[in-house]
Amino acid sequence: MIYRDYRLWCPAVAIALLTWALFNPQVKLQQDTYNMMLVIDITQSMNAQDYHVDNKPADRLSYVKAALKEVLAGLPCDSKIGLGVFSTKNIFLLFEPLELCAHYAAIDESLAKIDWRMAWAADSHIARGLYTSLSDIQKLESKPGLVFFTDGQQTPKSAKEPFFQMEAGKIPGLIVGTGNLETVPIPKLDNQNQQIGFWQQSEAEGRRKSNKVSSGNYLTAVQEPYLQRLAVITGLSYHHLEDADKLLSALKSSGLLQKQPINYPIAGFLAALSLLLLISPYVVNRLTKKP
Repeated sequence: MIYRDYRLWCPAVAIALLTWALFNPQVKLQQDTYNMMLVIDITQSMNAQDYHVDNKPADRLSYVKAALKEVLAGLPCDSKIGLGVFSTKNIFLLFEPLELCAHYAAIDESLAKIDWRMAWAADSHIARGLYTSLSDIQKLESKPGLVFFTDGQQTPKSAKEPFFQMEAGKIPGLIVGTGNLETVPIPKLDNQNQQIGFWQQSEAEGRRKSNKVSSGNYLTAVQEPYLQRLAVITGLSYHHLEDADKLLSALKSSGLLQKQPINYPIAGFLAALSLLLLISPYVVNRLTKKP
């Protein structure tokens, strides 16, 4: 009698679950996600080649883009990613944070097209660019954190550092130092992105007050102590870019990872459960049938 009742109510429950699935029901779950603006230094020192990919020299900007491509592919859906570039004293936001999975192709394509030739001036005022980034993203409705990629190479070196006027730590984020600790020359590229030499100190810094002109290649290295000091001032974390895996670990520990309620669809689960209920009487019948 119990078995007969079982055969009656299993299809009834299955039909009820399928009907419920038609309304695309969702449940709220807590999930770790990211909400961040990625701002990338595109000044010419980022063309310096002090990384290697497949045993071939790679410039800093290309390495940042390659590392971010790997990182973004591993981030959870419902994360929000925005993209911007830095040159001279300001940043330009390409787009505000977008949901990663729904807009992955657009985000990936925009990242790939970032180029040093997008820069609107040759100078590089690192502190001002960082402070401007924090000020600008503070005004965004989505309230993202900041990930700021730069080698810290300031040009001119004599530029006066501005005073930080925001509350330290109000915006979570990460300064990512890009480049090697050992100095390398900065390639001089033409508008077709072909190297035509190296930048000279006299070209980068100009004449000193004594009217003496410096000679030799203008050298660059990641300015790690300077960037670490800016991190303390702003309340951001600091990370030296080595590879994508370590960058992802740094993102996780920098306050950018946050639990967010998301609506998780359960229609597929209900449909699978309905199928299980429909076939279960036949399975039970076969298992209990005497030979």
